[in-house]
Amino acid sequence: KTMTYLTNNFVNCMITLGFIFIHLFSNVISSRKLNVQYMSSFAAGVGISYAIVHLLPHLAYFQTVLIDEFGWDSGIFYSHGVYGIVLFGLVFSYVIYKIDERTFMVLEKKDITSAKNAFFWSDIAFHVIYNIMIGYIVIANTLSERFYILTYFIAFGLHFLMNDWLLYHHHGALYNKYGRFVLSFSIFAGAAFSLFVSLPYYLVVIIEALITGALLVNIIKFELPNEGEGSIRGLLVGTICSGILFVFV
Repeated sequence: KTMTYLTNNFVNCMITLGFIFIHLFSNVISSRKLNVQYMSSFAAGVGISYAIVHLLPHLAYFQTVLIDEFGWDSGIFYSHGVYGIVLFGLVFSYVIYKIDERTFMVLEKKDITSAKNAFFWSDIAFHVIYNIMIGYIVIANTLSERFYILTYFIAFGLHFLMNDWLLYHHHGALYNKYGRFVLSFSIFAGAAFSLFVSLPYYLVVIIEALITGALLVNIIKFELPNEGEGSIRGLLVGTICSGILFVFV
């Protein structure tokens, strides 16, 4: 058991370092001769498959955890508690984005430079909270199965890469100078926090549900190809390949 524990923690630490590496060097990756539209659509396909094939069944298990923890034996919380948390995470993420967007439109009429700085730090602050939660989850011994570790890294690694490209597209030099380092540190901070603070398992479940909601809104809002943008081929390849992986491997 001790050896298994150490092995799992070592692998989880490697996953954390992988996420940090992606944040630090995503701008270098995007500068290579890659078809960003194809990769964005491919990542969206992976994200959709991960959410539907892997996360939803996992959330069903989390629902049983909440039922046992709080002694629910009937009612809406018995059947929908964790899904309500996912919905809250999705709506909250979308509302924060729209508030930032509208605030920027108001501020840019007064001072475009101040508006850009405010929008950047507000955007980064949201992703910092998001990353801290993910960093905590990776180390908090919830990713004990090797297959779950693999799928988590594939899905969120691509998700981080697409988010970073989007942040770079929106914020340019500010992201290169500050953003990628702040996001890298936030992953590390979440992982370090998990080493010193052990949250009750039901709180870990709530964090995972919130992450799921934020992931879904990011896929729907930012990664799925819009009309005239993206690549249908990339979306199909990502969906089919990852769907097969998540179902059969």
